[in-house]
Amino acid sequence: MRPLQQTLGSIRAIHQAYLNGAFDPVDVIEHCLRRCDDVEGSVQAWTILERDNALQQARHRAQQLRAGGTIGPLHGIPFAIKDVIDMAGLPTRAGSRSRQSIGPARADAAIVSALRAAGAIIVGKVHTTEFAFFDGPPPTRNPWDTSRTPGGSSSGSAAAVAAGMVSASIGTQTAGSVVRPAAYCGIAAFKPTTQLGSMYGVVPFAPSFDTIGWFAQRMHDVADIAVGLEPQRYQVPPAPRRLCIGVVRDPLLEKASADVLSNVEKAISQLTSAGHDVEDVQCQPGLHALNEHHRCMLEYEIGRIYGDLLQLPDGQVNQALLDAIARGANIAVDAYASARASIQEAQRHVWSDWSSYDAVIYPAAPTVAPVGMKTGDPSFIVPFTALGGPIATLPTGFGEAGMPLGMMVTAQPDTDGALLQAALRIAEAIEVEPGQATLARLVTA
Repeated sequence: MRPLQQTLGSIRAIHQAYLNGAFDPVDVIEHCLRRCDDVEGSVQAWTILERDNALQQARHRAQQLRAGGTIGPLHGIPFAIKDVIDMAGLPTRAGSRSRQSIGPARADAAIVSALRAAGAIIVGKVHTTEFAFFDGPPPTRNPWDTSRTPGGSSSGSAAAVAAGMVSASIGTQTAGSVVRPAAYCGIAAFKPTTQLGSMYGVVPFAPSFDTIGWFAQRMHDVADIAVGLEPQRYQVPPAPRRLCIGVVRDPLLEKASADVLSNVEKAISQLTSAGHDVEDVQCQPGLHALNEHHRCMLEYEIGRIYGDLLQLPDGQVNQALLDAIARGANIAVDAYASARASIQEAQRHVWSDWSSYDAVIYPAAPTVAPVGMKTGDPSFIVPFTALGGPIATLPTGFGEAGMPLGMMVTAQPDTDGALLQAALRIAEAIEVEPGQATLARLVTA
């Protein structure tokens, strides 16, 4: 089976080519649309591909370039938007048959508005699992092997980037929905501090954890997106050349495949060789307990938000989601409050214990992307979502059948800029190189 992964090239290289006059945004969007024609039938990332609108945006961005005004780092960069996020004039179906007749959104979500203000080009909307639950998978396939899942819930967001159909995309994470798809598809991603940033215009799932994140080919692209969206938050000094890095050791690692464990040890060796101090760290009360507390809170919240879905005719909503809603409706408020208190207590202890580390790392998933359409095991990611800090994801190697492996890099909440700088430093040592940029031919044509 021929892999379909590809890269357009780095955001910075595209931006520089615009400034040099090597090509313009219309060239890039036409290239993206041709790439969609070539691989979308196999990857199935898109729910709505806005060809004419994307070209119209590109012509406007090209005109701005010719006018010689100041442009930001996201000017003319093609993005995809997860279909739980509103775009004015388009329906937000959230991957559910229950929303097939919903009308178009009246306004852009805050994140879409921010992208437009930064000069990005929105190419269209991409598939999600139903209501961003981990089950109810869309038709999207992994570009590295279309017999395998791209992960979820941000399935289309990761696959569209990994297949080279866009430079970047927006997703959301409530449990593991940014980190896991990035790792499975061999790309980079970032989930900010939990609940950081406006969720206006985003279909809720479990609001205590819902957070917007983004995908791109490599960590420097992810960092450029952050600066383009919020320079006041993310333009911070570079990380020290020598970092103190914690490697989480926890019984949950017993679920990891030999390839994943080997990749962890390789990363430790690479980081040590690069001059960083690397130490084992423990997590109290343990990652399994955090998984359980998170599940209790998530199901309680969806049980209150989506209880009406239980009354719909059969076939309108995936049964696994209905079961989770029903379980959540039966969770007592005292149990919910206890789970929240336990997570808050864990946050206090963990971030105090880890306060001397610039970053902490852990594998993004127990295995490579599994065969089939189930979105994979989120249990390695959920505890770190519950801990609330920013999480960067790096492609760091390959495992079974040549499939990608990823590593999480995290730190305490509200250190997003510093964490991204640490992730860039870590990426210098452990991130695998992307393939050849297909847009290079536009420079030499």
